[in-house]
Amino acid sequence: MISRQFLKSSVIYSTVGALPSAAGFILIPWFTALLTPAQFGINALYITLMYLSQIICSFGLDMSTGVLYFDFKDNKQKLNEFMGTVFLMLSITGTLTLLFFVFGGIELFRITFKSQDFIELIPFGLLTILSGVFNSFFKTYSALLINQQRPERFFWINVINFILTIGPTLILLYIFPFNLYGPVVGRLIPAVIMAAITLTLIGREYGLTWHSIYLKKIISYTAPLLVYGLMTWVVSYIDRFLILRIMKDPVSVAIFDVSWKLVMGIELIMAGLVNTITPKVYNIWKDQQVRGSTLEVNRYYNGLTAFFLLFLPLFTITVPIVLPLVIKEEVYYRAFDFLPVMAAAYATRVWFFLFLAPVMYFKNTKALPKVLLISAVFEVICGSLMILYFGLWGAVITNFLIKPLQALMLWFFSKKTFEFRLNAWKIFYLPLIFVSLSLLCEGFLAKEYRFGGLLFQFVVNGLLVFTVYRREIPLLLRRRS
Repeated sequence: MISRQFLKSSVIYSTVGALPSAAGFILIPWFTALLTPAQFGINALYITLMYLSQIICSFGLDMSTGVLYFDFKDNKQKLNEFMGTVFLMLSITGTLTLLFFVFGGIELFRITFKSQDFIELIPFGLLTILSGVFNSFFKTYSALLINQQRPERFFWINVINFILTIGPTLILLYIFPFNLYGPVVGRLIPAVIMAAITLTLIGREYGLTWHSIYLKKIISYTAPLLVYGLMTWVVSYIDRFLILRIMKDPVSVAIFDVSWKLVMGIELIMAGLVNTITPKVYNIWKDQQVRGSTLEVNRYYNGLTAFFLLFLPLFTITVPIVLPLVIKEEVYYRAFDFLPVMAAAYATRVWFFLFLAPVMYFKNTKALPKVLLISAVFEVICGSLMILYFGLWGAVITNFLIKPLQALMLWFFSKKTFEFRLNAWKIFYLPLIFVSLSLLCEGFLAKEYRFGGLLFQFVVNGLLVFTVYRREIPLLLRRRS
């Protein structure tokens, strides 16, 4: 049964937790008005570099600290020592990350992707790398708060970070219009302040002391996650650089980035809901000592699937109606053509999180680099060929294919240590019907009939969800304190 407290936490983690990343989405109207399309595309490239530096600096600690917390939460002294070591380790990896990019890392990108005319170390490259390094502290702490189930503190630090991102960026954009100082410095200011707040809170609660005894445990668990993070970056962000290298046009990068940012709203909502579910799932597995699916755990993922089957067509209907009210540059409207296909892929995204949970909990993290390595190779090879022959549609198709591919590979590895007993209709068949219907409508309906096709999808999905969940809907709607 879903409790009132769970619903409250879900709202906080899914909406407030999305604010740091959603800030880039919210700023789109100002970016499109106060940057040229080419500058918008170049800014997208700098953002990808920021995320790369953040991943390297985090060294997998942003994904692992919240899980390892469960190993020490019943021993206050060990927990303090472990937390202090984690955040001091971030300081070390951050320094090494900065040195790597300053002494050759950015130049490697410039040469590999022929971006010498668009990417520079001084000043924007250096400021971007610093933003990524400082962000790693905040991201790690946010993930820890989720697993500690502390929604109030999570709410406040994310709201503060959001305000510090939006405010300075807008001020700088108006002071320096049609210049990258606004977005680049606007990302650095909150990163520095939130890193300072994070270290202050950690220092007060746990102390900042170094204990090398925990290093072996930390590194053995996080090293595969670092590789996983790097491969995730390749899968999620390298397409911008491939578009630039092959199409040699930062405006095309801008158009694709707008479409990607729009569907990232779906990703952020899904990640927030998954972050709410995951601690509940971990506690059930810990308390019941099970290594297989249970009815209680399945209900979380079934409900998540049903929600997004209804949400996705509404999303693709609403965005092209609302966004032109705030974006006046028509060149960006080309992004709307890609939304139905890119959004449809998220019907299968729940599978990925379903199969990821046992991998993380049972510390089978060595499987993650294998999954993402194959995904990254697919992204680079398939993406390059598809972009070469089909332009931006090639990047969109590759983005669509990679999501079910990742889920399938993760299932292959996770089923070795976990027994899945799932309702095939709720988890698999309904999403597949939705994806098939979306592709058929997109492939055979003319653009002027797209709105009607999306409405048709919503109605069909609603009927299917109601039919399959007709016995559970009263339970899901029943409130329990």
